[in-house]
Amino acid sequence: MGYPLPDEVAFKGPFAPMRFEATVEECIVSQGEIPKELSGGFYRTGPTWKRPTKQGTNPLLSMDGMVQGLVLDNGRADFRNRWIRTPKYVLEEGRQHGVFEWLDSGFGDWRDFAYGDVTRDALTCGVPQGTNNINIFPFAGEVVALSEQGGPPIALDPITLDTKGIVPWSSKLSAGVHLPTAFGDADLAAHPKWDHETGTLYGWNYRDVAPYVTIHVINPDGRVESRDLDDAPYNTVAHDIWLTPEWIVMPFQPFTISQQQVRERQVGIWGWDETLPITLALIPRDDIQGKVRWIKTDLPPQYVMHTMSANVENGKLTLDAPVFNRPPFPFEQDLKVGEEVALFFSVAKSFLGRWTVDLATGATSSEQLSDRPSELPKVDERFYGKGYRFGFQVGGVVKRKGMSMNSLVVTDMHTMSEQVYQIRSGEPAAVLEATFAPRRPDSPEGDGYIIVPVSWWADKRGQYLIFDTDDITKGPVCTIDLPFALGWTPHGHWSDFR
Repeated sequence: MGYPLPDEVAFKGPFAPMRFEATVEECIVSQGEIPKELSGGFYRTGPTWKRPTKQGTNPLLSMDGMVQGLVLDNGRADFRNRWIRTPKYVLEEGRQHGVFEWLDSGFGDWRDFAYGDVTRDALTCGVPQGTNNINIFPFAGEVVALSEQGGPPIALDPITLDTKGIVPWSSKLSAGVHLPTAFGDADLAAHPKWDHETGTLYGWNYRDVAPYVTIHVINPDGRVESRDLDDAPYNTVAHDIWLTPEWIVMPFQPFTISQQQVRERQVGIWGWDETLPITLALIPRDDIQGKVRWIKTDLPPQYVMHTMSANVENGKLTLDAPVFNRPPFPFEQDLKVGEEVALFFSVAKSFLGRWTVDLATGATSSEQLSDRPSELPKVDERFYGKGYRFGFQVGGVVKRKGMSMNSLVVTDMHTMSEQVYQIRSGEPAAVLEATFAPRRPDSPEGDGYIIVPVSWWADKRGQYLIFDTDDITKGPVCTIDLPFALGWTPHGHWSDFR
C-alpha cells in the first residue's frame, strides 16, 4: 500500500526520511585519505517514517528505527543502512499497514509524540511498541539499539547491520513508563555509560510512578544488578547521567512525564515545572545497593539533555554539559491546540556550562563556560568515569528563540581554550552528532580523530568528515561522500575493532 509523504514539519529539510536500505562499498573519498590506522565502525540510529500509524498520524517516536553504519578499515570505508527489525516493525511489515495507536497521538499537533501507552487489541497484544530509534552503542561484541521507552534493547550485527533480536538480558531489566506486554519487554534509557576496561554497562529506567528510577549495572556476560531509587524526589525524564570514578550521578530535573495528562486528553505527555528543585543522586558505582547521597541544589531552572563528562578534584565535583534555558520540547504554555512546532533547536538554546558541587558542604553553583550555542557533546569514551580533559561538541549561533548548528568545537576543559571549524555557513545542511575514534587503542585521552556526519539535504548528498584532533582548524583530513542525503539520526557511537 502506498502513502503520500506527509506535509508536516517533521518531514521537511533535514528531517526528510531516508526510506531505503543502501549498501555503498568502497565509498568515494573526494578529499584527503582515510587514516589507515582507523579500524572500526561508526553507528547511528534515528526515526524513519515508513507508513502512518493506525490513527493516520506520524509522531516522531512512532517511526521505525533505521541504523546507519560506516565501517573503516585500512583506508577503506563501507556504508550500510538497515531498518531495525523490532517486533513492531515485523508485525506492521507483515500487515503492510500501521497497527498501533498511541494515547499521545491523534491530536494532529505538537502533542503527538508516541511516548504514551499503546491501545492494545488482539493484534498488538504481546508485541512491544519500541522502535529503537534514539541511540546505538557497542556492548559485548554487538551493537545495541535503544528506544529509551517502549521496548527492549535490540542487538545488531556490527558488520551486516542485520537485526539479531532482543538482547537475552532484557528480562532482567525493569519496566519503564509502560507496563510490559511480553516476557523481556523492558526498557533501557537512551544514554548508558560503560567502563572501557571491564565492559560493564551503567544504565537505568525511569517512569512516572514510584519508584521513579531504577539503576541497572549490566555485565558483558549478561548478569544484571538493579536498584530502585525509592527515595527519589519526583518523576523526571532521566535521559542522561554523568559517571565518575566513584558515582553514577543521576540528575532529577523539573522536566516531567505524565501518562495521566495524556489520558485526560488535554495536554501532551511532558511538563516543565520550575518550582521543582534540581536534585542530584550520587549512587556508589562499586555498590549500587549502598547509601545514595542526595543533593538538593539551589540551581536556577535549567535543563541538561546530554551530559559531556565530570571531574572530581580538590573536593569539588564538576558536571559539564550543554545547559539549556529550558527543555527543547513543546509544552502547553508554548502553543495552542492545532499548532505545529519545528523540532528541538527552535524553542530553546544551550551553552556549554558547568554545575559544581562542593562535596563537603553540598553547596552548588552554575556557570556558563562559553557564549557559543552547544549541543550533542561527546568525549573519548575510553575515559568514561575516569575524569576527562577534552570535550567535543556541535556548535552554532543563536537563532530567534533557538539556535542553528554549524560547527565542530573541541574544548580543553582544563584551560577552556577552543578549536573551532565551521562546517557550513548559509547552506542548507544538518551537522549531526560526531564521534571520537582513538588514533591507537592505547593513545592518550583525546588523541585521535573526530568523525562528523553532514547531511546536505538540499543537494541530496551526504558526507562524513574526518578531523585530526591535533588541529581541527586545518579542516578535515578526508571527506567521504555518499550519493544521498543522510537521514536524521540523533545519536551513535564508535566501536573499535582493534
